[in-house]
Formats: sequence, C-alpha cells, structure tokens
Amino acid sequence: MKKIFSLVFLALLGAGTMSAAMKKSDAFMDASKLTVIVMDSTQALLDHAKVKVGKEVYVTSYDGRVLIPQEQLKGIKKIIVDHISHIEQEFACSDLPTTGEPLLVYLAESEVPYRDNEPRWLELGSATPKATAYRAVPTVAPGEDGFYVEEPVMMPGMKEDIYESSSAANTAQAGMLTAGEVNDFAKWYFWPIVLDDTHTEFIPTWKIVPRHRYTVQVMNKAGFPIASRAVALEDTNGNTLFQAMTDNTGKAELWYGLLLNKNGEEAAAESLRIRVEDQTQDAKEQPEGMNTFVLDEPCKVSDDVDVVFVFDATGSMGDELNYLQAEMKDVIARAKDATGGLNIRTGAIVYRDHGDQYLTRLSRLTEDISKTQAFIDRQHASGGGDYPEAVPEALMAALNSTGWNEHARARIAFLILDAPCHDGNLTIALLHEQILNAAAMGVRIVPVVCSGLKESGEYLLRSIALATNGTSFFLTDDSGIGNTHLEPTTDSLKVEHLNDMLVRTIVEFSAMPGCQTDANDQMVNDEMVNNFIPNPFDAKDLEHNPDIPHGKGVHYLVDVSGKLLGIYEGENYQSAITNHQLPIGVYFIKSFYDGKWYTKKIFIR
Repeated sequence: MKKIFSLVFLALLGAGTMSAAMKKSDAFMDASKLTVIVMDSTQALLDHAKVKVGKEVYVTSYDGRVLIPQEQLKGIKKIIVDHISHIEQEFACSDLPTTGEPLLVYLAESEVPYRDNEPRWLELGSATPKATAYRAVPTVAPGEDGFYVEEPVMMPGMKEDIYESSSAANTAQAGMLTAGEVNDFAKWYFWPIVLDDTHTEFIPTWKIVPRHRYTVQVMNKAGFPIASRAVALEDTNGNTLFQAMTDNTGKAELWYGLLLNKNGEEAAAESLRIRVEDQTQDAKEQPEGMNTFVLDEPCKVSDDVDVVFVFDATGSMGDELNYLQAEMKDVIARAKDATGGLNIRTGAIVYRDHGDQYLTRLSRLTEDISKTQAFIDRQHASGGGDYPEAVPEALMAALNSTGWNEHARARIAFLILDAPCHDGNLTIALLHEQILNAAAMGVRIVPVVCSGLKESGEYLLRSIALATNGTSFFLTDDSGIGNTHLEPTTDSLKVEHLNDMLVRTIVEFSAMPGCQTDANDQMVNDEMVNNFIPNPFDAKDLEHNPDIPHGKGVHYLVDVSGKLLGIYEGENYQSAITNHQLPIGVYFIKSFYDGKWYTKKIFIR
C-alpha cells in the first residue's frame, strides 16, 4: 500500500515572496476605537467626509469609515460630521457607542450648491490622483415603506448613462439563471496551465500570481476542526508574509510571492515557516502535503454564518440584474434551512464607479433577512459608461463597513460583476490591499461572473478566489438570459441553476461536525452538494497528461468543498485515509477507471 501526497504530473514550482509585509485588517470592531460610518439618505457611503474631534479632523475613505481612538474622545463634548453638499451633524460624546459598535451617520443633502473645488479622492501611498471625481447630488423624498426615491441632479464631471435598466423586473423569477463552478483548489493540477500558458499575459497587468500555496490544517487533540483561527506564513526572522484564518474544515490557504515585487517580478525563494498561536513549523508547499497543527483546547463550534452580496449595479448589468435580484432573494430565504438552522446574517453592497450617482451603497449584516432583501430589490442598473468599475472600493466597503463576526464559522462574500477594476497603479494597490485583508479576516470571496467579462478579468477573479480560499462561478448561455457569457478556461464545466449553486456553496462553506458528533453523523446530506463535488480532472485530460495517476487502484480524497487533499493507492485505501491525521468531518473518495468517475462519501471521526 502506497500513500501519495504529491501530484506527480505537476512541474516543480519556482519560489517567490510577498512584495511587502502584510498588516492585518482592523475591520473587526475594536472597542478601543470609535468606528464612524457615514452615509447619505440613500445609503450611499460617503468618502472624504470630515469627522471633527476637537482640533483633530479625521476623513472617511471609500468605505465611508473612519476610526477614532477612544483616547482622543476624552475631554471632548461633541463630534461634528460634515461632507460636501450635506448638512453637518453634531453628536454628544456621552451618546457615542463605547462597546465596539459603529456610529452610523446619515447626512441629509444640503440645499447649498455643489462645491467643486474640494478633492473627491483620497491619497493612497505617496501618489496623488490628478483627476477629480464628481457624483450627482440626489434630491430624495420618502417613498413606500420609508425608503427613498432618487431624483438625481446631473453635475459637472458626471458620466452620461449609456445603458438603461432591463425591463425584465416583471418576469424575472428564481431558478432562471444557469452557471458553472470553476474550483481551482479542486483542480489544482490544471491551475499551472492557466498561470503559465493560457493567461500568463495578464500577470503583469494585475501583478498577482497565486503560485506557491501552503495549506494549513488546524484541529484539536480530539480531532475536531478549529475554525476562525489566525495562521501566518513567516520568514526566518519572524516577519509575516501572508495571513489567513481557518475555514469551517479547519484549513487555511497561505500564499508566498502572491504579489509581484516593485520590479514586476516574482519574489526570490527563501526559507519559510508557518505559525499558529505559539507553534511554528517549517512550511511544506503544495503538492508536498498539508501543514498540520494540533492544539490542546476543547471543541467549540460557532453557529454563526455571515454572507454578504456585493453587486455591480452599473448599466452594463442591466441585462441580468433583475434576474440576479430574484435569485438572491431566493437564496437568502433558503439559506437558513439549507444549513440546518444556523444563525445566518446577510448584508449587501452595491457599487458603480467614480463619477456615477454613487460609488457604493451599504446594507449591513443583519439577522433580519428581509432588510437585505428589500435593499437588493430597490436597486437598479445605471451609470458606468466604460468597461472597468470600482471593484476595490466595493470590496473595501464590504470588508470594513458591513460588520463581520470574527468568530463565525463562515464568512462569505459573493462578488457579482461583469467587469474588473481599472488597471492604474493606485487602483491595483488598493485592490491588493483588499485581497490581503479579506484573507486575513477569513472572508472567502466567491466571484459570480456575468455576461461581458473578458479573459483578463477571468484571470483576476480566479486569482482573488484562490487568494481568499474561495471558488469561482460563471454564468452560462444555457438560460438564454443576458448577453454572451465568457466560457472559462477549464477542462470541464458542469452547469446548474445559479440559485442552487449559491445555496450549495453556503452549505459547503459552513458544514462542521458538532462537538458531540458520532460516527453516524452525516453533517452534509444535501444531494446538491453530493452531486456537484468536482472531479480532480476530466477524462480528456488523459490524452494530454498521460502521467496523471488513475486506474482502479488510485483514489483521490477531497473535502466537502471539493478541495483535493491527497491521492492514495491500494485496496485498503479507506483504512489509510481514516488513520491519517485528518479532522472529523465529511469527505469524498473519487476514483477514475474504465472512462468513468466513481464517488463515495465517507465520514471520518
């Protein structure tokens, strides 16, 4: 009996390093700081709003957020929040939250004419953008159910809307859109083909290259996976190169040399180690196997799951947005039952681009799913005017201002879009920052690609999914809805209904064994999950890669999300798998012979 953890058909991968040391995001609420989130009455987040604390002035960024040290508030009687073309508000310091909860500020629009001599962009690094972006100043009036009706006033510098929203709102129903999943963790052998052949030309554009992967497994001595635990990839001097958090299976994905260095090159090789709590060990790179840590602590499983939907609402989304709204409403309604009654919180971000009526709008995470549904339902597609959109700013708002629970067993951000971001240096720097922050926070980004995306955007979005331990969805032409959809570069694509796919992913990303589980506990019995666990390769790949291990005696082990964990040979493979150091949970054994795949679900305890 032979146990193989290396995929023999993978070429040896060169070494690299992170271009800069990573700083953990401060997006989780901190009681030592007052978080102020500034919005207008349409829930559009306001960047460059001024928060005056005595003689100090703090300025909100693209996420509408600013952090004020509680020490700075001592002796201060009030704070003042102000923004261009909005009426300032005062808050008595005795009324401010002190428990880490944010202060949500809604500024009313001013009747004073728009002042166009103040900068609308924040500096990022040492460079200052020369352009000045404008937004419309909306006149708002109460609508049905207390919502606001927008009547935007076009201002100088605004882009003209070249699209109109689809009229499909009256006919759109859940279950109409079709999509396929590209899980690059499940088909890890295929990713080097994308990286070094089909999409290599896009690496210099986005300056991101997910090549050197280090999988970490964290469990307790009883064999239960530990979720939401910080793990770090370090150099020999203890400098953090990449940071992540374990998922519902107790695994985390760390990356070395994820970002190109300042010379546009992959970083040079060096010795690395992995840290979990006070334990360290030399790092093993995939496909050499997992880096396993066993902690001496009791089993503790959170029942909380956070899901945020991030929508591109520019005009080019008009052909599909109304259908997506129907799909999201269905997914939100089904999520709680599909996960066995877990505590599901939902939130949403919609975004457009600089110069549009708004940049980002926010609906914070809440247990009242009707609020998220209502927020999504009242959005419409408009604006844009060019291909790229404000993706980094949307991710910034989603990560920093929605109110993630750092102890939840799962944090998922569905990024629904049809275009990547702009490719200027400032924008890419902002995007990189959000990717690193998402990984450090354990927010798994799942792109949902709509019609119109090009191959450059495909590479970027699949890279974001890998960097944050996510997966990628691509809408297909099978539904007959929308414009032509990109066919992603992969060996095979199994098509299903988008709403089922989203629900299935929430189930896969939140499934955990209870602390009192026994050998008969199935954890995941949803046939949607069982039937869509990806195969590690497609039959036709054997023609091009004859060295791929296959046959009656070869067995692939994958987890509940389809992630490939190892390859085993021999008749007693189940005993070998069970005896290996794997946490309690549901796994799938996949075998390929005689031209067919065979799958068996097992429960390891």
